[in-house]
Amino acid sequence: MSTPKFTIIIVNYNSSSYTGQLINSIHKFIPSFVEEIIIVDNNSRKLEKKTIQPFKNKSKVILNSENVGFSRAVNQGIRQSKSSFLLLLNPDCELIDDSIIKLINLINKNVNIGACGGCLIDPTTNKTVPSANREATFLTGLCEFTNLKKIFPNNQFTNDFWIEKSQNIVKKTNVSSLCGAFVLFRKYINGHRVSFDNNYFMYLEDMQFGVDINKAGFKVVFDPDVKIIHHGGKSNDSKYKTILKYWYSSRKIYFKKNLSFLQGRFLEVIFTIEEYLLKKYHEILNTPNE
Repeated sequence: MSTPKFTIIIVNYNSSSYTGQLINSIHKFIPSFVEEIIIVDNNSRKLEKKTIQPFKNKSKVILNSENVGFSRAVNQGIRQSKSSFLLLLNPDCELIDDSIIKLINLINKNVNIGACGGCLIDPTTNKTVPSANREATFLTGLCEFTNLKKIFPNNQFTNDFWIEKSQNIVKKTNVSSLCGAFVLFRKYINGHRVSFDNNYFMYLEDMQFGVDINKAGFKVVFDPDVKIIHHGGKSNDSKYKTILKYWYSSRKIYFKKNLSFLQGRFLEVIFTIEEYLLKKYHEILNTPNE
């Protein structure tokens, strides 16, 4: 069975220099396997838009007049794509070899796999960044998605949630979801074109995507032998209030949608109380609310 070509989707937001670096690595290691590269630019600064123009020779560029959020931008790329298999990459990722071909062969040969991905490597430490997770429970929400994680960083529920933290992964493993910075997936599942949930503007849309694929009866697979660099956090300049707003919103949406009514509501109350207390705390100290 020959290796099929695939479409790469990149959502760019004020990170054109990294996007260019990523595209150069794509053309260095896997040029013959890529059918097209779709860059969706979420209303970056004018200078950034000028920077991204040279990529048009190699890519299809969609310039949004406003920041529509990560999920909607990905869905734009999905709709415009030609291939049956789509690779979503963050602009601050970088290929180091052609091991991604292992993923395309894996998903092509196994019709029950809906999505797959590999390791994200932090170039400053050369260590793996946690990117594959098990299903999030009520206790995961409490211990991983609140500031309890900072107080108890090695708590059992956080470690159990992240696959790479809970065990030494040496072979392909079925997971609940993968980091949206690096995930390969089918364009169609059960005859329907896949999409990211537009209710998530930013954060946790990748977790929801994995949950939805599993619910559709397909597997999400993590392969530790496939590795790329992830520079991390290069797509957002507004570090504090803007990011927090979307984080606060997304965690409420996720747990209300995926837990029981009572568990979801209870976590929503806890999240709201935490948001209020943190806001007041930072107002008193006159420090950024993070």
